[in-house]
Amino acid sequence: MNASWSHLVPALLLFLEVGFPFGLLVPGGDTLLLALGALAGEGRLGLFPLLPLLFLGSYLGHGVGYALGRALGPRLRARFPEGLMRRTEGLLFRYGPSALLLAPFVPGMRTAVPFLLGALGFPLLPYLLLAGLGSLLWTQGLVLLAFFLGKAVSPWILWPALLLLALLPLLRRKFRTPRA
Repeated sequence: MNASWSHLVPALLLFLEVGFPFGLLVPGGDTLLLALGALAGEGRLGLFPLLPLLFLGSYLGHGVGYALGRALGPRLRARFPEGLMRRTEGLLFRYGPSALLLAPFVPGMRTAVPFLLGALGFPLLPYLLLAGLGSLLWTQGLVLLAFFLGKAVSPWILWPALLLLALLPLLRRKFRTPRA
């Protein structure tokens, strides 16, 4: 497998974002996946080994997040933002283990859910299966969506749309009204 830095660095970024609590400070996994897919659609980047490496980065990150939650749960849990922990617990209580299929699509949750499930002692084998499926749906789904868009849509439309998508979380924070 001939993987260049343009394939390895994004996989490493996903691994860090999903696997470690400081991944909360490095959002952008969705935008990264969409941009990589668009680049591949334009022929600037090959889908192989990109797709398997991105899956591997996300899946290994899920494993590390779970292991950290298992080992350091109560101590490290106190360092997560309280609002994020409440939202994550709500997601887990509402959807149960299938939250692992949704969490990768939600910034912050993709870091918190693996950690929280590890801290709660969720069984390892079902966790690994659901985390694998969630990682597969997230990485392959977004990259392939943007890949086909990159083939069909003019770069003059696609790249500004991706830039706007990347900036939406920042704009949402800036214009969010304070709660009473």
